[in-house]
This record gives sequence, C-alpha cells and structure tokens, in this order.
Amino acid sequence: MATAYAALVSLLNNLDLIQNHPRHSFSFHNNQITSLREIIIFLIDFMQTNSYSHGGSKEIEAAEILEAQIACAAHAAEDIIESHVVDQIRGGDENTSSSFPLDLQNVIDDMDVVKRNAIKVQKVQSRVRAEQPPTSSSTPQPSEKKSDSMVGFDEVLRRLMELLVGEASSRRVVVPVVGTGGIGKTTLARNAYENPLIVQHFDVRLWATISQQHVVGNVFKQLLSCLRKFSSGTVDELGLYKILCGRRYLIVLDDMWSVEVWDKIKFFFPDTSEGSRILVTTRQSDVADYLGSLKSGLEMKILDEGKSWELFCQKAFVEQGCTCPPHLEEIGKNIVIKCKGLPLAIVVVGGYLGKSSRMQEYWENVANHMGTIFNLAKNEQLFNILSLSYSHLPVHLKPCFLYIGTFKEDQVIPIQHLIRLWIAEGFLKPNSDQILEEIAEGYLKELSVRNLITVYRKGSLEKITNCSIHDVLRELCLKIAEKEKFFCVVRSSRAIRTTERRVVIDERIQEEMHDDGPRSSSSPLVRSLTWEMSDELPPLDMKLLRVLNKVDGEALVNEVDEGSFLKAHFHLVNLRYFSCLRVKILYDNIRYFRLPSSISHLWNLQTLILKGFYMPFIAPNDIWEMLQLRYIELDGICLPHPLPSKRLNFEDNMVLQNLHTLLGVDDFKLSEEVYRRIPNVKELRVQFHDFEREYDHEASSYHKFECFHKLESLTCLFGSDSNWHDFALSLEFPSLLKSLFLTNSRLHWEELTTMAGSLPNLETLKLHENSVVGSKWSPIEGKFLGLKFLTISSCDDLTCLEAEKAHFPVLEYLFLQGLSKLDEIPSGIGEIATFRRIDLHRCNVCLAISAMEMLVEQEEEYGNEDLRLDVHFWGDGKKLDNFKKEVHEKGLRNNNLRLHLY
Repeated sequence: MATAYAALVSLLNNLDLIQNHPRHSFSFHNNQITSLREIIIFLIDFMQTNSYSHGGSKEIEAAEILEAQIACAAHAAEDIIESHVVDQIRGGDENTSSSFPLDLQNVIDDMDVVKRNAIKVQKVQSRVRAEQPPTSSSTPQPSEKKSDSMVGFDEVLRRLMELLVGEASSRRVVVPVVGTGGIGKTTLARNAYENPLIVQHFDVRLWATISQQHVVGNVFKQLLSCLRKFSSGTVDELGLYKILCGRRYLIVLDDMWSVEVWDKIKFFFPDTSEGSRILVTTRQSDVADYLGSLKSGLEMKILDEGKSWELFCQKAFVEQGCTCPPHLEEIGKNIVIKCKGLPLAIVVVGGYLGKSSRMQEYWENVANHMGTIFNLAKNEQLFNILSLSYSHLPVHLKPCFLYIGTFKEDQVIPIQHLIRLWIAEGFLKPNSDQILEEIAEGYLKELSVRNLITVYRKGSLEKITNCSIHDVLRELCLKIAEKEKFFCVVRSSRAIRTTERRVVIDERIQEEMHDDGPRSSSSPLVRSLTWEMSDELPPLDMKLLRVLNKVDGEALVNEVDEGSFLKAHFHLVNLRYFSCLRVKILYDNIRYFRLPSSISHLWNLQTLILKGFYMPFIAPNDIWEMLQLRYIELDGICLPHPLPSKRLNFEDNMVLQNLHTLLGVDDFKLSEEVYRRIPNVKELRVQFHDFEREYDHEASSYHKFECFHKLESLTCLFGSDSNWHDFALSLEFPSLLKSLFLTNSRLHWEELTTMAGSLPNLETLKLHENSVVGSKWSPIEGKFLGLKFLTISSCDDLTCLEAEKAHFPVLEYLFLQGLSKLDEIPSGIGEIATFRRIDLHRCNVCLAISAMEMLVEQEEEYGNEDLRLDVHFWGDGKKLDNFKKEVHEKGLRNNNLRLHLY
C-alpha cells in the first residue's frame, strides 16, 4: 500500500531531520526517538520485502489490514511529532503540551503492536513463498523506451493519411477517429500529425486536447499557443479565424467527449475550399457520428491475436530482440489473450513482465491473477488489468506513481517540478550515494520503463524534461488513491474531511467556492494543498501543511504593505514547498515586494517559487539561515550579501548545502563568501540591471563565477540600456559549466570564442539579443569541442558565419532566429557526423534555401537521411510562398523538411 510506505518513509525522514537539524534544537527524549526509529526501519524493510502479497484471499486480506494499521500508526506518530515541532518554533518550550512525552509513548506502543503483527504476517508469507516459485530472479535490467509503436494499425494509419491528404474533396472535412480508451487514438493522430507528408501538405497545423471536463477557453489557449509559440504578440479567437482563412490547415482535437464543445468552437474554423481537415479523436461513437460519417472517419478496433502478440513481444522482450523464449511462448500468449486486444493493457503488462522473472512458474502466477477479472463489468476490465501492473510495482514506486494522479488530465508535467513535490511530500528514502533528486530521476526511469508514464526529451541533448500519464492510467491512480486514502480531489464546496492529508481542489468548482473557500479550520492534518482557483488563496488554518501549490491562478495584492499577502502564509512554519504563480496587483504604488523576516521560521522550506509578480522581491538576511532550501525561483530577488563568517557565531554548518537551483537573483555580488554559503549550486540565473551603468574595474572581483565549481547551467541577463561589454568580458566561468545563456552582453565574436570555446564541458550555448556584436564569426579549431546545441538569436549584426566541421566537431542542433542579415549556412556544418537538426525562425528566404540545399546535399551525396530542417515563417505567408517557389524552381526535394507559418 502506497499510503503505508509513504507514511513510514516520511516519518523516518522527519526523525532524521529533527535529530540533525543544523539550526533548531528540539526537545525530545532520545530513547523514545531511538525506539521509534528502530520500529520504522523494521516496518520499511518489511514492506520492501513483502510488497507483493502471495497466497490466497485470506493472506492478501491480512496483508491489506496490516498495511492500513501501519499507515494509521505512522500518521498518528507524525501528527504528534510535527505538532510538537511547530508549537516549539511558534512559541518556544512554554507553548508545548506537557503531555507530549506520554502521547508520543502511546503511539510508539501502538507502532510496536503493529510491528508484532507484521512479524506474524511475515512468517505466514515466508511459508507461502517457500511453496511458490521465486518472483524476482533473472530480472533483466531496465532498457530505454522506444518511440510509440503503431503495431497492428499500419493499415489504419494509411487510411487516415488518405483521408487527410488523398481525398478529392477540397472543402473542410472533419475526420473522426473513434475507439475505446487506451486503444491508441492519440498515438495514431500524433503519428499522422508529425508525418513529413502532412507537414508539407498543410500550411498550418494546430493541436488541442479537449478532455472529459473541457473548458472552451483552454481549448483556444492550446490552439493559439501553437500559433504564437515563438511570438510575443497576442492572438484572439477572431485572429485565429483570420489566420486560418485562405490557408490549408490541419487541426487535431484530441480526446473529445461531447458535441457541446464542438458546437462552441467550430465557427472559428473557416469552411473554405483549401482542403483543410479537422481530426477528432473520441471514445464516444455518438460524437463521431455527429461530426462525420463512416466514409470520412475511422473506427479503431482491438488488435487480433497476431498483432497483440507482436506488440507484447516488442515490450516484454526488448533485450531479446523482441523474440519470446520458447518456454514462455504458450503462457505469454495466454496472458496476451486475456488483455483482449487492448494496446494499452498489452503495453503495460508487457512492460511489467519485461522487468520480471523469466521463470515459467512466475508467468503462470501472473496469468492466474488475471484469470477472474473479466467476470466484472465491462468498464472494470481495463482497470483490473492495469491494477495488476500497479500491484507488482516495487513499493517505493507506488506513492510516486499515485501522486502523478494529482495533476490535471492530459497535463504535460515538468520533471523537475514533479521531483520537487515528491521530495517535499517525503516519499523518497535517502541513501548515502545519491542526492534526493538523483534518486527521484531513477524512480522516473523505472516508471517509464514499465510504460506507466511517457517521458519527453528536449533538444539535441536528449535530456528528459517532461512526462505525462495516459488518462486511463490517471483514472487508475485516482481510483486507487481514493481506496487507499492517499489523496483527495475536492470536487464540491464541502469542508475538507478532518482525516485528509493531501488535497487537490479542482479548478472547476472555483465559482462555487468563491465566496468562502474550503473550510480549512476543520482540516488540521492536511499536509498538501494544491489550489487551482483564479482568485485569492483561502484562509489557511492548517498548521502542519507542507506543500502549498498555487497553480496558475491569481493572488490579489491590494495592501500598502507590499509583503502582507505573504505573511499570511509564512506563519505555516511546517511548509516545505511554497509556489504561487501569477499575482494581480491592485495597488499602484507597489514597486517591490519585501519578503517578511518570518520566512526564516519555515524550518524545513525546500522550494520557494514566486512567479508572475513582474517586480522584484527584497529578501531579509535571515534567508541565509534557511538551510533546507533546495530550489529558489522568482522573477527577481534582491539577496542581501551574507555577513562575513568571522563576524558570526557559527561554524561551517551555516551553509545551504542542499541549494542547487537559484533563478532570478538581481544584481547579486557572487563573492567567495557567497560561494561558501551556497557551494553546491548547479543552476544559476543572474539579472544585471541598468543602475550599474559605469563599469567598475573592481566589480569583477565580486562576481567570481569560477568559484562555483559545481555550476552546470548559467544564465546572465544584462540590462538592455547599458553597455555591459567590459563587465561581461571580465567574467570567468567554471570548468564544469555545461550550459551558458547570454543576453545583452555585447561581446565580440572572437571574445566569445575565447571565453566560452575553451570550456571543456560546454554542451549548450544560447546567444540571445545582442549577446554578441559584429558581422562575422570565424570559430577556431580546437574550441567548442563538446558543444552539441547552439542557439543564435537576434544578434542583428551577423552577416557571415565561417564554420567548418572541425569548429563544432560534435554539434547536433543549430537554432537560428531573427538573423535578417545572414544569408548562408556553411555547408561544412552539414558534414559534422553528429549533426541532426536545423531550426530557422524569422530568418530570410536566402538562409532557408541555403539550409535546404545542405539538407538535399547531405542525403543525395552522403546518404544522410537523419538530418532534419524546420523553417518557421512569420506574417502573411509571402516569404513562405517565395521559399516554396524557389525550392520548386531549383528542384530541391527532401522528406525531412518541415514548414511552419505563424
């Protein structure tokens, strides 16, 4: 049970923090803490070694009862301990209950009873396991997931392509694709949407996910974001109609559940004679019938046995070349038959078995657990199949997987955001070899390999940046979470129950809750609150709250005291994660926000995110005493310079050892003293403003980036109205730096080559507005030896790039934007063995033709079929037409060209 394991690990983490906190000393009896710690460690070990219940229904029922007892006892212990800590921080020892030692002893005794029950269950399960085959021997190592497969649907994809580009009708046609959840509708649509033939055929391609609980405004927001992905301008619904008029467009509306949303948005899609198509995926046959006919649409049916087996082998036997060993073929086909041809069920079960024992007896055990599930109602079949995969997850992955269900349907989830929440919730069990972030990344890989989440890689560096979960799997998370009381999604304005610990307030009830919000006084045990309303945060009387996640809403600020709206939340001293996005400023005279000194009372704050305020924060000196901080991100924060160590009465323990990300710091002097306080920072964004107009020759001594030996990613944003050249030139960068982003530094090209080209680990270089000046860049051989990703944007003077393959020997991705004077990409870049992609945005037609010629040359003369070119045109389409005309006249053809118009 995820709830029991998460409760134990969280409690153990709390005890370790209390005993070893570098700043606070809490009054506990050591013998009680030691006794409790021993019980917790035993129970964690018990759950890790008994995470899968063997035997018959009696044994499984006994295990479930025990897990519920563990969760209840661990929660009770944590409530008493954290309440005691909060009371001490708020009011000192005189504010604590005199009965605390007795109360704590009572919960320790309760946990000891649970331990004895666990020993009894352990003996029973040991006996049962001795009578059954082992379940974890010969387990293959995880392998990287491959791209989405269309096994069994090749003919469907071919038919869909005909409907989109091959039919005679030139009028706008709606193409519905209908099929049950998990059958592969979205994968089919995505394969068509990204097909090079589709990309070339349509002038505009837009994608929006509708979902079951649709909001029309969100649909338009998704469509418009496709139009202005790289634009600072705004486009409304009428603007969308005007852009689509006269152009051949493809719009994908994914996961439509009702016709109402179509009736509200269809008028913004011109029904003209350009041959446009609207592709709609839906589970509902009546929706498909309403939108089109059998002639214009497709029905995706379940896979036959042969295709089901082929797909299963692709997932279960990756290490064996997708070939099933003979001794598993019969039982494997039996398992596949029970998946009833549903691709998602096959993929998930195959992913699970791909990591499991190759012993025939074990597979037979899995098959037997699937045997009775199809006696349930039809809607329960898939859930039971997927529940099998969940029940076989290692126990440490279960809470992390269920937690993904707290995110909105079809949401693309930033990986680092999810990891920070896992850490704040206390799900991760530390080890001496890895930091918590590394442990979490391993968990994500395990979930991905099991096909329970989809991960997305960004850029040429193939770094995993986002993930998502299929909506059917998300429903599974919600169902299990409700059963296990792991989290609660509030869908009405009722008070939150007193027993809830993690609460997500659904955005769809915001109007219903507008007047009074949730009655928080009745929910003293809540540890996590995700609030999605577009109005004020509710009055919070949740003294044990750890996670306050204000998602994409608006907090109103109308007080003369610019920091007062934050003070109301900084009394929640148990907070670990505080995120507030988008603030509506109602008081005209506010020019900055002052973080109250009470922020230092947040004894365990790890993550602080305050974005959308559009003005800086001023932090108190107390922020240097917040030693648990791991991640800080603000639009701008003015940090005071820390007092010199020798003036303070502390030793090296007053160091923010865990802080690895600091984003948005304004005009901060990064001295050796600062490095002493934050020695492990890996990602840093510094903003230099215009009031330092005159270059101070001593200023560079205050910005010792080279001291930050673990720094991997550095962003330097210089004010646009000052000449920062001399200052920027004086900077030195640490040798471990992997990513460098510059704006308005006004370096010369040869200076940039000297400064950045010698960094041995540099993989990503992003040069934005006026970061470099000069008309000609002639890189030098022996520099940029590890550079993989190069961006040059709005460096307006650049007219000539003289680069050969030796200058960027491992370059993979070249991104050029707003270079109106650059007419040619050196052909030598195309000869780089690792080179895979060129992206052009707002560039002239000559540059696009040069890139196209390189693309054709690489394929025809060198057989390079992997190189891809994306050209993004802006405006009325004249440049796009000129490009197409010149490409046609020159006879340039390549399937890896993708054209976009905004």
